[in-house]
Amino acid sequence: MGEFQEKILLVDDERNIREIYASLLADQGYFTAGAASASEALARIGEERFDIVFVDHFLGSDRGLDLIPAMAARDPRLSFVMFTANGNTDLAVEALKRGASDYITKPFTVAELLKSIDYVKRKRALDEERRSLEDTLRRTVEQKTEELSTIHLSVLSTLAQTVEKKDQGTYGHSRRVAHYAMLIAAAIDLPESERNTLRDAAMLHDIGKIGITDLVIGKKGPLTSAERDLIRSHPQKGFEILRPIKQFERFLPVVLHHHEHYDGSGYPYGLAGENIPLLARIVTIADAYDAMVSNRPYRSGGSHERALEELTAYAGKQFDPRIVEVFTVADSRYRHMFNLSGSAFQL
Repeated sequence: MGEFQEKILLVDDERNIREIYASLLADQGYFTAGAASASEALARIGEERFDIVFVDHFLGSDRGLDLIPAMAARDPRLSFVMFTANGNTDLAVEALKRGASDYITKPFTVAELLKSIDYVKRKRALDEERRSLEDTLRRTVEQKTEELSTIHLSVLSTLAQTVEKKDQGTYGHSRRVAHYAMLIAAAIDLPESERNTLRDAAMLHDIGKIGITDLVIGKKGPLTSAERDLIRSHPQKGFEILRPIKQFERFLPVVLHHHEHYDGSGYPYGLAGENIPLLARIVTIADAYDAMVSNRPYRSGGSHERALEELTAYAGKQFDPRIVEVFTVADSRYRHMFNLSGSAFQL
């Protein structure tokens, strides 16, 4: 196949497993090496540069779950795939939390192995795109502060689209949430400076999902409790992504608190009532409305009228009742603008 592709380290205490899959991967053009233990694996990555490490969970007295962060500490550029013969969803989620990019169960076919490699490569490219964007933003802040205003919306749009690449069922979601949030802002006569913050924060409200595996984001069936916890981590992840960028500080309250509920039952901090920032309360309603009326791979979107009924039913519970009322009024006042197929509203 010409040039070697990714360099792969197979960490498994069964010699025949290492040799079989090393041979199969070599036939596909991949350079492979093996390690029979955690200590040998750590030694190998200290001596040689690898791209992907396949790690068995059971390595004698050691665990793959513990080896992944230890190897990542020595070489942050590494990508990991956990594999085991006794897998379950909780173990998979824990592996992803520890830094694995993918998880496969023994016995697996060559096709499954290659599919996992391809997935890791795509995820790494997405991560590199995000890091590159963050680096570009930092350099811009440090060197060209005066030019930030001209590139701002372009950067926000790129970030939002990067998130939505992970789940095609939500393509355009951030733009629509920003649109509905601006309808509310117009109805309550929000000052222009706050409207600009609201619009941009709405575009970024789900940016934390960039740090969550596609296996969970795109799952069509019910989520386990561990998977729900992972999904619910996205406001905090988004906060951590944006916090280093000084110009994005004004977006942080919206990104962090857009899943808080008016009655205090939301997350991540269980804030209630007006302790939830106003702009976050607005985005909560805009976000919920779009989720209800949009088509997803696992269901069709509901009607505009039904969505308004749901918002009203949960006013004072999940949603700020005054903003729900404003949104309903905005419906009659700006009804023609709820259809995003036209050009009534442009970001």
